[in-house]
Amino acid sequence: MNIIKNNRVMRCVIFYFVPIVALAFSIEIKANLVRQDQPVTDVLFPIEEGCFAIKSIELTGVNEFPNGTKLKKIAQDAYGRCLGEQGIGILTNQLMNQLIADGYLTSTLVIPEPRLDSGTLYITLIPGRINNIVYEATNDSYAQLNTIFPSKSGDLLNLRHLEQGLDNLQRLPTVSATMDVAINRDDLSSDIIIKRQQSRFFRANAFLDDAGNDIFGRYRIGGTLYLDNPFSLSDMAYFSASRDFDHYDDKGHNYFSLHYSVPYGNWLLSMTGSRGRRYQSLLFAESAFKYQTRWQALDMQIQRLVMRGYNYKTVANTGVLIRNTNRFFGDIELGVQRLNTIDWQLGLQYLYYGHWGTFNGGVTYQQGTNWFSARPAPGLNGEATVRLINTNASLDIPFQLGEQRFHYQPIFSQQYTRSNLTIQDNFLIGGRGSVRGFNEGSGLADSGGWYLRNEVAWYSPVASLQLYAGIDYGQVVEINKPLFSGHSLAGAASGLRGKYHQIGYDFYFAIPLIKPASFSADSLVSGFTISWQY
Repeated sequence: MNIIKNNRVMRCVIFYFVPIVALAFSIEIKANLVRQDQPVTDVLFPIEEGCFAIKSIELTGVNEFPNGTKLKKIAQDAYGRCLGEQGIGILTNQLMNQLIADGYLTSTLVIPEPRLDSGTLYITLIPGRINNIVYEATNDSYAQLNTIFPSKSGDLLNLRHLEQGLDNLQRLPTVSATMDVAINRDDLSSDIIIKRQQSRFFRANAFLDDAGNDIFGRYRIGGTLYLDNPFSLSDMAYFSASRDFDHYDDKGHNYFSLHYSVPYGNWLLSMTGSRGRRYQSLLFAESAFKYQTRWQALDMQIQRLVMRGYNYKTVANTGVLIRNTNRFFGDIELGVQRLNTIDWQLGLQYLYYGHWGTFNGGVTYQQGTNWFSARPAPGLNGEATVRLINTNASLDIPFQLGEQRFHYQPIFSQQYTRSNLTIQDNFLIGGRGSVRGFNEGSGLADSGGWYLRNEVAWYSPVASLQLYAGIDYGQVVEINKPLFSGHSLAGAASGLRGKYHQIGYDFYFAIPLIKPASFSADSLVSGFTISWQY
């Protein structure tokens, strides 16, 4: 079996034993997620002469398989039927197809000497197991396979677990990996042979954009240094920094973050710490005073793969978000504006690959706590345990007009709450990240809201660039108000994005279409991002 990065190809020869002959067949998969047969449908048996009435079916070894309930259900469809050679073949094919569909590619089944006079059909399931997971002898082995793969020696060989292990190996852009499965036909045990290459152990990127605002500095510059697989665990660490590029003494901002994440089988543990500062000068009694905000945050998350199929996967996560905010007027801290919040989160993310495109959606529940002296913000009436729900969904639908390739990419985001929120948790629309056509920092904000971005992109056949156009719409909604009763913004945008060698770029223009009468907005907004990566 070969699994190749990106456009993966898997071939596996499985020997399926029936009373007289051994049939060999191969499976070839080409998809973003490795795919087998479609879900098994109901069994349809033909009417045959010389058949035997089936009163019961004994599935020996079925309890060793996690999908045993599905296999028993298929077998139950044969109860009370009169089956001949063709009907028994259909039944065994359906059982085999279910094993394949659920990822047990090297497992098989055997029908012993037929004893159908009693009305009982005996079928023995033979599990295909993993003998060992090893690197190829001459291969780069600086990654611990025992923590990267969910399976270990002696476990049932399941394609989903192999896919997850391969994903863990290739979660780093500097790593490419393939996987061969060598099957022992005598006992159906398999050696998983890994071929892995890592081009380097670090990456770097830098950017310049105008995604700031006029209050703290419109232009930003920053960069990130990544360490890939530093502890041979397929782990990743990065340090990121950014600041204003306007070089004004009376306003500015800076931001730093440090991240570490490591997979462990079906689990992913991550931790991100960040801190930042923004400031501006205010005139008070004919004197200028610096008003600044400093914040720190620590985000700790645990993620687990819950379910994985031939074209989908579901991931659950939980974590804790700790945030501290302090504000100063000159050198004096404004204690009444101090924030110290600790929130726990619970989320679910779903990814689906269809023949028409890709769907990615999720929901996150966040609740404030009183842990470790967390304090509510002023004006929240002592309400530290605020609750909010965030949902998100996106589609990527490719299509063609003649010889030209296009993608339709809608993005939806919503926040719902019945709690009074601080500014840091408010839902904001207006700007390149939500509803385009409005300057950064001049949008609408409230406790809840939603937006829908619609974009169609044309992919150039001769260069790595896209021309895109989109129309966005969003609303912010006050607490306990109907979903569509808030203030609205709508805008249209058109731009060009692409990559030339190590340089990436995105330039766009946008106009406002809908806004409240009292809301001030420029008639034309432009933006850019230039990035470099190594």
